[in-house]
Amino acid sequence: MINSIRMIEKAAGPLKVAIVDPDDAARSRLNQLLSRTVTPRTSVVLECPTANTFVLESPALALDAVFVDITMPESRRLAERDGPSVYRQGLVFVAAGPEYASMAFDLEAADFLTKPYSEDRLLQTVRRLWRHCRSPGVPNASDALTERQIRILGLLGQGLSNKEIARALGLSHFTVRNHISLLFRWFEVSRRVDLATVARKQGLPLPESS
Repeated sequence: MINSIRMIEKAAGPLKVAIVDPDDAARSRLNQLLSRTVTPRTSVVLECPTANTFVLESPALALDAVFVDITMPESRRLAERDGPSVYRQGLVFVAAGPEYASMAFDLEAADFLTKPYSEDRLLQTVRRLWRHCRSPGVPNASDALTERQIRILGLLGQGLSNKEIARALGLSHFTVRNHISLLFRWFEVSRRVDLATVARKQGLPLPESS
């Protein structure tokens, strides 16, 4: 996966992204973290304090992706279906807490991140954006999912409920529910029973519970 990203990056250049967040410190922190990504590389070409400013300033920039604080009242404008495709394919919503995750996925964002940002989790998001915006073909689930999400899939395949999964992994029920919502979107299924089946068909090894 890393080698394929390097080849595409050499031909197309770094991923061009924008950050839309009313918090100056949060924008600066995300910019710093994105500048550290090596494979794939990213280039922050625009920072805006509001979604309205972004809509005015972004059209000429040929952006690949945009990170948007979902708590801003106008943030949903960027997920409208009649807007530019980058707003949907490369849209990442962010917030200070996980309670906005379901809303982000309902708006069909490419991903959702919580502040303060984890560098490893951000790298996962950037790689996912590359698959959405640059990489040809069907994405590989084993490259996209976190170890925790793979673990949740394995427990789902054993028929455990959200509460049982949360207890087994030491997570909150809310966190498990948000991960499962993301998995539904990733594998394009709507039933719990189908998640593990589809994951195995894509070659994802699912661990047994301990």
